[in-house]
Amino acid sequence: MHKKQKFDATQGPVSRHLLRLLTPFWMAILALMSAGIVDTIYLGRLSTDALATVGFCFPIVFFGSSVSIGLGAGTLSAISRATGRKDYAEARALGGSALLLTLFIVTILSLILFLSKSFLLDKMNISQDIKPYALVYLSYTIPGLVFMGLAMMSNNVIRAGGEARLPSLIMMSGAVLNIIIDPFLIFGIGPFPRMEIEGAALATLISNVGAAAFGLFAVFYMRKSVEFVTLTWARIKKMWYVICRVGIPAIGTNIIMPVSAYIITAIIGHSMGKVEVAAFTVTGRVEMLAIALLYALSACIGVVTGQNGGAGLTDRVRETFIFSYKICVGWSIFISILLAVFSRNIPAIFTTDADVIALAIPYFWIVPITVAGYGFVFVSAAGLNALGRPKYGLIFTIIRAFIIMIPAIWLGAQHYGMIGVFVAVAIANVLSGAISIIYTLKRVPMTVHTD
Repeated sequence: MHKKQKFDATQGPVSRHLLRLLTPFWMAILALMSAGIVDTIYLGRLSTDALATVGFCFPIVFFGSSVSIGLGAGTLSAISRATGRKDYAEARALGGSALLLTLFIVTILSLILFLSKSFLLDKMNISQDIKPYALVYLSYTIPGLVFMGLAMMSNNVIRAGGEARLPSLIMMSGAVLNIIIDPFLIFGIGPFPRMEIEGAALATLISNVGAAAFGLFAVFYMRKSVEFVTLTWARIKKMWYVICRVGIPAIGTNIIMPVSAYIITAIIGHSMGKVEVAAFTVTGRVEMLAIALLYALSACIGVVTGQNGGAGLTDRVRETFIFSYKICVGWSIFISILLAVFSRNIPAIFTTDADVIALAIPYFWIVPITVAGYGFVFVSAAGLNALGRPKYGLIFTIIRAFIIMIPAIWLGAQHYGMIGVFVAVAIANVLSGAISIIYTLKRVPMTVHTD
């Protein structure tokens, strides 16, 4: 393993290790999310229909990327534990196996999504006047999931060794490329044709290819953190089992979010209409920024809990969870104040449609203060995944999405419109967050679970 990856989280304050990892990953995730937000801003300026189109497509694309995130969690868990044992040869073999597994699974998934895209859109009650644009958008973004998966896996392979900067640059490279290309293809600047929604999708595909190329170059040549020479078919199957033992439940945990987003979009599409879907798209993009720090935290905690758990340092594992929860609370207070102050200005960045703006504004006063609870759920899940205990995160996420949030949103949408939807999300954040933090600290063993 490259010397820059010999990061030892078993020594020194866990708070220092978390903060050292957190900043560059936060910047990377902000850049990654900014690409989608810039897309939304440009398309929202075109029309409300374009904004609604992206809103209907988002859960489908998010589903594909969530599978890659889940596989990445399994890979990070396996490699970080091997690194904690100082077994670097095993870590490299796991990295190579993980790339092969990602290519296999995400290619099959993308094919399934591509063939079923029309059916999936219809089930959300998409308006027939915007469906052709959604189909074009998905025709580019779904194949791009394969390249996104390779970029994410390259990120995870290097990150599992404790390195922060290079994995962040991998994800930032694709985001920056997307942001640069977007206006040329959407608006037809210079020699480029005006492609509007199709241009946004093509820019996403190109940026994913670029990020994948950089990521593969990084793992093969810059860090030499993967190897295939020692991989027999029997060993690959063994490595895949180690990755999937955490990765499959982690996929389950991660796809709950896009599945719930799909169901929520369908509820709004059936009970209200495309203007409300456009408003939900705006608030969803803002929420991506609001939880970016907490999402980055979930990407970091597994390195620290995995290494310390692998070394048998249970007190340090518990300390890592507690410090992470404190960050969630502090961030939630800060971001809720900020968004409330600018609640009337932010929606106007995405659209000039007064109806969409009016529908979106209540979100900023209701949901952001509760994102700490949302953070508790996926920080707990990520930290426990690295300990080889993925079932807890899966349970916490199911409780939040299917037991609390979706039924509450259905009731809220029927009786109170978009305000009811926002209140339901807030309730789900608070209740599921309380369950996850109490159960993690009181009931879940802080040791690594092995077969």
